[in-house]
Amino acid sequence: MNNKLYSTTNIKNVWIIRPNGELDMSNALDFKEDIKTNFVQQGKVNIILDLSQVDYIDSTALGVLISLQRSCRMSGGTLVLCGLESNLKRIFKMTMLDSVFSMRESIEEALKVFFGE
Repeated sequence: MNNKLYSTTNIKNVWIIRPNGELDMSNALDFKEDIKTNFVQQGKVNIILDLSQVDYIDSTALGVLISLQRSCRMSGGTLVLCGLESNLKRIFKMTMLDSVFSMRESIEEALKVFFGE
């Protein structure tokens, strides 16, 4: 899969993954496999998904996020979402997934989940 779909940064073994554009049925399953192969299966299970560059997400992608969260948790890690624009926040609220995911406003806030205040 081409890595144009996202970029990554590593801060003290917390992986910040920044998908860009749309996460939908055309690319969400590839994204999931890529993250599972290159991160979760490599033991890189503390992940912040910065969704600030994502302008659209569909039900397939929501399912992928739930699956990635489960994979991280089962491997002893944590998945935190951050940077959701108002339209994405509305989708998470309508689907009640805002109570399923750990969500923060910014990368800085998300890092506090891992490193404390």
